[in-house]
Amino acid sequence: MPDSTDKIIQEIEAERVNRISLTRKDLEKSYLDLEKSEFDSDKRLGFIADLAGSNEIAYHYELICKDWEKDTKLHLENGFEKHDRNGIEFLFKQLDEIEDEKIKIYTAYLIAEILSKLKHRDFYSLFCERLITVLVSLLDTNNSILRRKLIIAFGWVGSSKEIDLLTHRMICDQDTLCRAWSATSLMQMMFYGVRPEELKEKVKLAFAKSITEEKDLYACGVIVEAAQTIFGKKWISSSAVENKESTKIEKAKKSALRFFKNI
Repeated sequence: MPDSTDKIIQEIEAERVNRISLTRKDLEKSYLDLEKSEFDSDKRLGFIADLAGSNEIAYHYELICKDWEKDTKLHLENGFEKHDRNGIEFLFKQLDEIEDEKIKIYTAYLIAEILSKLKHRDFYSLFCERLITVLVSLLDTNNSILRRKLIIAFGWVGSSKEIDLLTHRMICDQDTLCRAWSATSLMQMMFYGVRPEELKEKVKLAFAKSITEEKDLYACGVIVEAAQTIFGKKWISSSAVENKESTKIEKAKKSALRFFKNI
């Protein structure tokens, strides 16, 4: 058994060293082969692993942007967190130079997503503060799809200072999913550094108002589900929300409002 374990460790290390040694030219050749295979799923996963394990951060990002622009959904951004701090610093530099709104917001979202996976690192808080400024500056976009991504990003990197921003969006945003994802992001904050008691105190009135006023069945279900997680209740199942089961959502809504009335 020890020999077998040692062999596996050696193979993993050899693979890591091999990926670090890959040059842009090597990766470009692999990408051409991937295109010829019409982005075969197995080959694509291997290529993504090679990109993430290499030192070619700029080329990795170049291909990600190409994927975003063409909307081919190859998910080449997967694994970008393996570039670690250097990768995040690189993305911040791109934010200073990008003019295209979609690419800028997608890049900010990517940084937030990476930070959500690296919250144990010593640079997490510093980079979150830096990113929040960017997210706030972009949030007034008229594109609701892009606005949704920004709202989701706040759930990963937002601090207690951004709670009011999200409660406002949960109640007032014109887009149904922006309202729903605002509630979800408020809930996510509880797992990324915002103290639960502080969150509860700051959002209870907003959730009561949002649940009372929300007209869209699905959004209402999502908001109730987020509230139950924050306040430790069991009003509705995720499947009932996803399936838009009106009877269950209405029942959960009434239960939630009774709860908020009494706290």
